[in-house]
Amino acid sequence: MSGTSDARTGTDAARSRVNALRITAGATAIAGALALTIALVATPERFGLPSSPAFFERVRATGRGMEAFIVAWFLVAMPLAGLLQAPVAWLRRARIGAGWVLLAAQWLITVLLAAAAWQVEGIFPASDSPGRTDGLFGAALLLVLGPPLFAVCSGSVFPMVPGADGLTVGERMRAHLAGTAVLVCGFGGAFAGLLCGLSFGFPDAGAPAMFLPGGLLWGFFSGTAVGTSISAALRRSPGSRQATLAVAASFARMATSLLAACLGTAQLGWFLPTGIMVPVGLVAPYLLLWLAGRDERLARWVEWRTVEVPKGAFT
Repeated sequence: MSGTSDARTGTDAARSRVNALRITAGATAIAGALALTIALVATPERFGLPSSPAFFERVRATGRGMEAFIVAWFLVAMPLAGLLQAPVAWLRRARIGAGWVLLAAQWLITVLLAAAAWQVEGIFPASDSPGRTDGLFGAALLLVLGPPLFAVCSGSVFPMVPGADGLTVGERMRAHLAGTAVLVCGFGGAFAGLLCGLSFGFPDAGAPAMFLPGGLLWGFFSGTAVGTSISAALRRSPGSRQATLAVAASFARMATSLLAACLGTAQLGWFLPTGIMVPVGLVAPYLLLWLAGRDERLARWVEWRTVEVPKGAFT
């Protein structure tokens, strides 16, 4: 018994050391990439660029310089994190080659998400807009681009060899991308719901019912439904794919119910002032959940589920 206990203690200690190395490598990558990006922006001539590149000037002209800096920072951090996490992955006996394939995929996902964000950046309040909410676009970028960065900087982008959970390397890679899709779509949907609430005007006084928490909730569940559907497409087993699609349908029904409740509550704004609509909009989603717990037919549509990423996605 003593020998078994000592072996277990030694294994736990080794795992703790490796986890500490993973955290250190990820934090170093983020800090190092921040320093490199600042140097690139402040002194581009050190990198063989003109002192005021035309691309930099175009970005500054849009008023989204800070948001562009965030994207550049994340794109620099990913390959740097890969270089620092690769030795740790070797100690973990993870698959280095597969990890670099996933890292390239996460880097490309970040590029595509950033490009898509720039197509809709005009609907976000500008950072210098008087009386408007500052930093919303930057916050959206941080949350939506955060999952790919976390996947790389945490070292989970390097998949482990088949272990006690029975997952093959290929299954881990698909689970990894599926988990990223669920998180990215969920956060993206939440911000889409908030923006719909900010711009809601039917009537104007009903906007609080469409913003918080209503817009955040229905948008988040809508995005999660999309992400879970992508997760289902990455499943190899037909049974697992069908089960995941059933979960996605549940999220979609929940989002639809919340949106209907928010829209219905917002119509009270024709009769009530904005000051009254703020507490009414705050209570409405929770009232819907309370009613669903007492009505079987409504409960078929309003089913609160915990959002879960696929097993082995970020281990």
